[in-house]
Amino acid sequence: MTKETKKRISQAVTEANKKRIWTKASRLKISNSSKGRKQSAETIKKRTDKNRGQKRSGETKRKISLAKKGKSLSLSPEQKKKRSEFAKNRTAEQSSGWKGGRRRDTKGYIRIYMPTHPYANTDGYVFEHRLVMESHLGRILLPTEVVHHINGIPDDNRIENLMLFSNQRHHLTFHHRIDGFLVKERS
Repeated sequence: MTKETKKRISQAVTEANKKRIWTKASRLKISNSSKGRKQSAETIKKRTDKNRGQKRSGETKRKISLAKKGKSLSLSPEQKKKRSEFAKNRTAEQSSGWKGGRRRDTKGYIRIYMPTHPYANTDGYVFEHRLVMESHLGRILLPTEVVHHINGIPDDNRIENLMLFSNQRHHLTFHHRIDGFLVKERS
């Protein structure tokens, strides 16, 4: 490549990086990759000159100073109220931890974010296996109805692997029959 081509590519990358919003993980990777590298005096001068040219308000300078010292910022009552209102009105999709509305709980079941569902929990999530069964039947399941995973794998929500019971008692009876049969068969 010619020097001119390299320069154009470098400028294009620089412009793209200015527009890019880096995640914390990306910033950490970049930081770790440059640790231990020595920067030339020219690079250091460019960086410091660039920062010197910025005009910052006294408030911004105070915040930077506190951040460098590792101290937290004290917020005014108006700022606290503004943050509180934002947090109250924020939807799940606006959260920094949003992963598309699909979660796995501690028992391995998948939950889907559907805050408008009549039987959603307080966080707005519904079990995926119940949604699959509802879709198959074309109606909302009653709270007493139980969806059973035939193969016992809680995140295998294929309709062929799901079985519907009208209530918990019928579900338990089914388990006792199957488990009892398996115990007798092993003996």
